[in-house]
Amino acid sequence: MATNKYPTLREIRDTHAWKREYERYLPLSRFVFRPVGFLLTWLAIRVGLTSEAVSWWSGFVGLIGYGCLMSGREQLLPFGIGALIFFNILDCVDGSISRCMKTQNPYGQFLDSIMAWIDMGFWALIGIMAFRNPEFLFCPNPMGYSPIFWLAVGGLACYFHNLIGLLEGTFEQYIRVGWNGIRTDSNNSSDNMPNKDGKDASCPYKRTLISIIGKINHNLRVRETHYLLLVLAYLSKVIDLLLITYLFYYFIHVILLLVIYCCRGRQLRKFYLQERL
Repeated sequence: MATNKYPTLREIRDTHAWKREYERYLPLSRFVFRPVGFLLTWLAIRVGLTSEAVSWWSGFVGLIGYGCLMSGREQLLPFGIGALIFFNILDCVDGSISRCMKTQNPYGQFLDSIMAWIDMGFWALIGIMAFRNPEFLFCPNPMGYSPIFWLAVGGLACYFHNLIGLLEGTFEQYIRVGWNGIRTDSNNSSDNMPNKDGKDASCPYKRTLISIIGKINHNLRVRETHYLLLVLAYLSKVIDLLLITYLFYYFIHVILLLVIYCCRGRQLRKFYLQERL
């Protein structure tokens, strides 16, 4: 009689080898959420859960988290935060199951993608949470306004967060390929130019600084960091400070992306016009 051969924990980890470089500088994902996800993957496979079932469960758990945080009941807030954290773990599990069991399919990928609705509304959710629970605010009535001020801040933070995704997706769709092409040509040309008087000696330091800023920015954008900061803000009763900080962060990010992408688009347009001459 044939028996099912279930993957071991080591085999489950090995299927994520391709993600190690991506998560190298994401400590929360690498050392906290991912290991727990491996354990739950090991268990879910033996229970008989499919990746699609786990995706549906993750959305259901996220919905419970939203409901608890919007309820206005202080005793439900820890359950809501815990549900969001569990959602994130389940979001690791569904992909792990499909890779380990080799059951990847368009429907599973579709489900995994649409569960991003949790991320799309996260900051609006925190704005509602702040509005319904003013006792967890550092400044409940900023500039004489009622806590509804933080409801607006949450909505704006949510808007700019989603706008960043739109800008990045549009850049990838219309400009990325052409930009990479002219950048490659430019790099090849610069490689053939002699280095005079060591003028580029400071480049390694600049690259190091840019790399550090990039890693910090990457950590600030992932949901694992958001959830950790939410826990700290809840315990410290400074949810409003978390909201206003991320509103400014996303606003500045949008401005920088607009400037950078428009400059690259103009350079690409100039390159195409020169090619036609």
